[in-house]
Amino acid sequence: MKKTILDTLKQTTKKQPIVAGTGLALVLITGGFFLTQPSAKTASTSKVEQTSSSSSVDKEATLLKKAEDAVKLLEDNQVKENISAAETAVKALKAGDTKDKLTKRVEAVKTALAKKEAEAKLAKEAEDAVVALEKDQVNEKVASAQTAVDKIVNKDTKDKLQQRINSVKSVLDAQAQQATAQAKAEEEARAVQAAAEAQAQQAVAQEQAPAQPAYEAPAQTGGEAPAPAQDYTPPAPAAPQEPQQKLTQEQVQQQVNDAEANFNNGTYDY
Repeated sequence: MKKTILDTLKQTTKKQPIVAGTGLALVLITGGFFLTQPSAKTASTSKVEQTSSSSSVDKEATLLKKAEDAVKLLEDNQVKENISAAETAVKALKAGDTKDKLTKRVEAVKTALAKKEAEAKLAKEAEDAVVALEKDQVNEKVASAQTAVDKIVNKDTKDKLQQRINSVKSVLDAQAQQATAQAKAEEEARAVQAAAEAQAQQAVAQEQAPAQPAYEAPAQTGGEAPAPAQDYTPPAPAAPQEPQQKLTQEQVQQQVNDAEANFNNGTYDY
């Protein structure tokens, strides 16, 4: 049985409300899906941001702990090997007060180490100068050793080196005194030797002087044998006489009386 065009149109018209309802339902479902999707996306993004922020905080805390430990180790054991590790750990931190404070602590240790190295260098130079003085104990090296020791800051080290310098100076002073005494003794010995040589030369000159001619008495007449020749010794010069004092009357009378007595007794005083 063939359907007429009119029947077909009638059948189509009856189905349109169903199709339209179905389409509207699909549109509502699809729209609701897209309307609810931004909320889900926002929630997911917020969750990711929170996770990222938490991870960043944890990382910064870890870096800060590492930097503080490195700086503390450097302060407790101030050696060059610990400086590099502390500086690297501090540089990894974000800029801020904490980083600045840790940096200042590292710089303080570096300054102290530089000072210690300078003092150690001065102490080494002073030690070398004192050793050189002890090996070659001369006055020329005392001044250089003393100058080097005066630069030392550490009191104990300075005092010990100063004592060693003083010991050498004592030896040099003793040697100088000994040399002075020896020079004086040698000078006195030369003076004594010169006097002895002069005396010996004088004795030789006296021995070599020509002898005085012998005195011969004139020949005697009357057949007497001539007297043997005798060495002539010139008379000694007369001693000067003291001027006579004026005699008193009593002294004159006494001399007269003595002369008369001698004459009477046959005694003559020529």
